Amino acid sequence: MKSFSKKILASSVGLLMMGGGCLQLAFAEESAQSLPTIVVKADSQETDVTGKLKRKVTLNILGEKDVMDTPFTIRSYSEQAIQDAHAQSIMDVLKIDPSIRTTTNSGHLNENFNIRGFNSTWEDNNINGLYGMAPTGRVSTDILSSVTVLKGPSALVVGVSPYGGGQGGVVIANTKRADRELTRVSANYDTDGFYKSGFDVARRFGTDQEYGARVSANYGQGEHVVDGMEDESVSAVIGLDWTTDKAKANLDAYVTRDKRDGGSPAMVSFASLGKVLDAPDGKNNYFPHLQGQQEAKYVAVSGEYKLLDNLKAIAGIGFSEQEYSGHIFGTRMIVTNDAGDANSQYYNVNMKQNNTAANLGLEGAFNTGFISHTVGLRADYLKNQIDAQAGQGTKPVTFPTNLYNPSSGGAMPVGTPEVLPTADNEYVSYTLTDQMSMLDDKLQLILGLRYQDMNVDSTSHSRNYTTDVITSTNTKYSEDKVSPSVGIVVKPFGDNLSLYSNYAEGLVAGSTVSNTADANYGKTFAPLQTKQYEIGAKYLTGSWLHTLAAYQIEKPSTLTTSYATPVNGYTQITTDGGETKSKGVEYGFSGNIIDDLIVWGNLAYIDVEYTKATNTATVGKTVEGQPEFTAGLGVEYHLPFVEGLSVNARGTYVDSQYLNNTNTLELPDYTLLDVGAKFSTNIGGVATTFRANVDNVTDEKYWAGVFQSGFTTVGGARTYKLGVTFDF
Repeated sequence: MKSFSKKILASSVGLLMMGGGCLQLAFAEESAQSLPTIVVKADSQETDVTGKLKRKVTLNILGEKDVMDTPFTIRSYSEQAIQDAHAQSIMDVLKIDPSIRTTTNSGHLNENFNIRGFNSTWEDNNINGLYGMAPTGRVSTDILSSVTVLKGPSALVVGVSPYGGGQGGVVIANTKRADRELTRVSANYDTDGFYKSGFDVARRFGTDQEYGARVSANYGQGEHVVDGMEDESVSAVIGLDWTTDKAKANLDAYVTRDKRDGGSPAMVSFASLGKVLDAPDGKNNYFPHLQGQQEAKYVAVSGEYKLLDNLKAIAGIGFSEQEYSGHIFGTRMIVTNDAGDANSQYYNVNMKQNNTAANLGLEGAFNTGFISHTVGLRADYLKNQIDAQAGQGTKPVTFPTNLYNPSSGGAMPVGTPEVLPTADNEYVSYTLTDQMSMLDDKLQLILGLRYQDMNVDSTSHSRNYTTDVITSTNTKYSEDKVSPSVGIVVKPFGDNLSLYSNYAEGLVAGSTVSNTADANYGKTFAPLQTKQYEIGAKYLTGSWLHTLAAYQIEKPSTLTTSYATPVNGYTQITTDGGETKSKGVEYGFSGNIIDDLIVWGNLAYIDVEYTKATNTATVGKTVEGQPEFTAGLGVEYHLPFVEGLSVNARGTYVDSQYLNNTNTLELPDYTLLDVGAKFSTNIGGVATTFRANVDNVTDEKYWAGVFQSGFTTVGGARTYKLGVTFDF
């Protein structure tokens, strides 16, 4: 595999050098179009009136773009959005987005999402434009400067996720960098005694401020989320850069660690009972003897250099290590009667993962007549190595409990499960884009192709808990696909109105048929291509920003058909004829009603159906865990008689959603109300900001969402949050 990697990287360099030679000749002759000067990015980047949504985003090969100039639906949440929400993790940031569902509990060590009707796990998160670099389980906001969601399949921008998700959208998290001078100390406290404090220091040095350094660290400890559950969290991040008008070099690194003892949020099944009971108190602790830990480390270097005024080279490489052990997931309850009696179980797991990601590219600008071009050529590489437990680790611990009156049963499983080689995969891709602009930027066109080569060597291990026999199934193949994308932006009446449309594709690695009774036993399917068609509009008028998008996503999958009578001894056949289709409309707005009153809101209508499936009973059914309608409305009022004081409130409505794929069990709709206040002042020459929030003010008891098919998550209880920051 090492020699193969070297060959791939050598071919990437060769391809780019050949392309660079050709492009350099062209760009040297045609210098009317120049690339922007490389500058240090300031934190005062333009946002909407709330300060929560950034106007500019970085989209890998497409570079930094204003959202008004992108033919995609993009929401980029700023540091202010993170701070105002007291967001501990990405889940706390994204829960206000109506087209994103969280499929694991609030406070869970694993955070998984559903975007536009399709699942995205924590492994599908993208850090600084790279897959495989995200922290284990969940991404702490303490290491981040922003969180961007690019909706829809996005093979062009980020490539294929090695973990199979990201077909409805991708989360791109950006770590902190020295974008301004900063000396900050912070402290936060929430319900039941969880306390976190930290510092964040950033400096620019040099005659022209060409050197930058940012260091931030946080420590948290205490009880929260559910009664008796103790958490300890540690995070630190470093961002160093050297920036001139011709070159930029970055070094980014982080370490995160979570330790949990004495509890966990729960997932609940009503499959045996055949109906859904009322939701319990969100503070109930059903697993009082659990403990687990996870940690991640990351370091990366990246840079860009202007070879000519209109030709730039880029390169980067990153390394990450992730591991977890103990209790991380599998906290399941099976309700058996109307009184809420249930059988519970959980596992003891173990995983270690090492990833390497790299990229190399060229970006050039030139004109052909009245059309200006920005052309990108890039090679990306990812090596993904995983060792993990067989099945769910040690034999599950089972014990009786009750939905409304939890027992004190259960204990940690004995021993730590051994880890076995699970994945040794390599992904190589080459991307070519041409961003064209004409008629004074009134018409913009993006054309792109990504050639993706997947070399998969993965093994699944199942464990028979009665005999303790482990069975392993290996999938090994090399496949490739080309993913085209097209986007168009039209500004018919100036920069304030942007009409756009796109066709985008995503890729899912093919699976291997492992059932010996299947006519296609042993066959590995080629990567499956997800397709999106989208149209939209973005409108700026005064302080108001409106966004509207309508889309359709078609995601293929395998399906298995049973034979009426055996054929050559086979009883079924698996093909790639399955399909899930998502159609939806999204609308968002923000603006000032009066000078001191800001309002923002969003809504989403989503119809996600199984159009072709193995189980004919699911064909035409709504995908589980997907409400048809969600909406949010927020207000912030700056009190005119107290300088620096503002109060805010946010309401969220989530429509009913199905618990299973046959749509026979349904979770009721719910509405949540959050309130808060912020006071900015100066104490002894120190800029000080106090924040106070109450989430779920009415202590609504609700079923939040669905994990996989058949398990619903218990909604979070009322939570009080206090925070203060001192900027010296």
